[in-house]
Amino acid sequence: MWWTALLVGLSGLLAAPAVQPPPVGLPVTPPSTAAPPSIGVLDGGHPLLTFSGSITNPTPLPLVDSPVPVACTAECQEFTFSASTGSPFLVSIKNTVTGPNGTFNANDGFDLYLYGPKGTLVGSQNGIGANGEALSVSTPRPGSYTIVVTFTYAYDSNAAYSGEVRLESGSTWTPAACTSTTVGSTTGCFLLPQLQAVPAYDLTVSGLPPVASTPLGFPLPVPVSTSNSCYLDESLGLDSPSVGGIESPVTRCLRFTSDIQNAGSGPLEVDLPWLATGSGGASSGFVPGECQAAQVLFQPDGSQATRAAGACEFHPEHAHFHYRNLVSFTLYTVSNGVIGPPVGSSLKESFCLSDDDYFGFATSAPNGPRTFVGQPGCNVPSQTTSTSVDVTEGITPGWGDVYTWDTPDQFIDISSVPAGTYALVEKTNPAGSLLVAGPAQTCAVTTLSLTASSVTQLATQSGATCPA
Repeated sequence: MWWTALLVGLSGLLAAPAVQPPPVGLPVTPPSTAAPPSIGVLDGGHPLLTFSGSITNPTPLPLVDSPVPVACTAECQEFTFSASTGSPFLVSIKNTVTGPNGTFNANDGFDLYLYGPKGTLVGSQNGIGANGEALSVSTPRPGSYTIVVTFTYAYDSNAAYSGEVRLESGSTWTPAACTSTTVGSTTGCFLLPQLQAVPAYDLTVSGLPPVASTPLGFPLPVPVSTSNSCYLDESLGLDSPSVGGIESPVTRCLRFTSDIQNAGSGPLEVDLPWLATGSGGASSGFVPGECQAAQVLFQPDGSQATRAAGACEFHPEHAHFHYRNLVSFTLYTVSNGVIGPPVGSSLKESFCLSDDDYFGFATSAPNGPRTFVGQPGCNVPSQTTSTSVDVTEGITPGWGDVYTWDTPDQFIDISSVPAGTYALVEKTNPAGSLLVAGPAQTCAVTTLSLTASSVTQLATQSGATCPA
């Protein structure tokens, strides 16, 4: 997921779910202190409009703001444009401040609102933990629209964003084609996800205090000067249901950030059973062994089909539902540049799927609105049928699911791994439980050097051949 350097006193705010905006259709556009600038006319001759903005922060401390603007003041910015077409369009923003080497950085949480020709709200996206926001207007009315951008928090003193309005047709919208296949009893052309792993980064063998983990990881605004790399509960094996006792205490953890992206034509969407009834009686995903996920697949006309997608679980450490078969992490020996036998794997085998990394921003494909915002969607049921109450999770095309290095359980036990050169391999869809476009599994490799007190990234490779 996310959670890196955030102000300690804000952890309660940042743990909260996305703030619910007023219902679509209400209220009128928040009053501005100045006339908003126009960014142009959206039509066939001008299918792409752009805008940008920044936050003025006179202090070295992070700023906190209400994500729902009542009035547009100095830190709430407006832009107007006219739409002369009824074609669908996408409005999106992305943070311009990135992590090292251009990597994911969710420390600046911007919020996006769109008001229509009548001045009423037609769409919004807000929340925490993502480096962008995007919303789609499927049946727009011709007329004048107002974009409102504000923020929930701004950690970086130079927090800023780029934005665009993009027609979802023609040269500005070229998603991948659907795939002809059969799902259950339905044969058709389905919009399939395509998973790709970003090589693991933010490698560390230090930086944590010897304390118990929290669902937020360790959100401090400054680096911690400690050689410890394992949370207390990780060291004792107390946070994993698969550990039956303290057999080999974990004393050294290799931690890293992971990012699994969806570059396909359709979303990766899974339904997890909060409560279900069937011929065998009632069952619940809260009960160990009873959580089985269903993958939801869509056709271009909106019709859908479902298929079994493997195991899920209610994860007590994070206090929400996880899908298990998204990705695996394994550490291998390396000799003369050749990957050898494995020496360890991560306990982190389950994920609350969400749209965190907007890698598709400013492209014709893959791209799409931020559909899956994580909490509370990983815990609160989103749909009810005659036989089940389900939690829905997923990754939208153009978005990646990110877990930062300080996420509980995201480590490989290297307590007895000697110094040397190793390869950290991420494999998507490791059990083959998901129906995807392209290869059933894809791999990314980060080659690293371990010493008795440090880790150094040597090289990375995307789209690597998966080890046998």
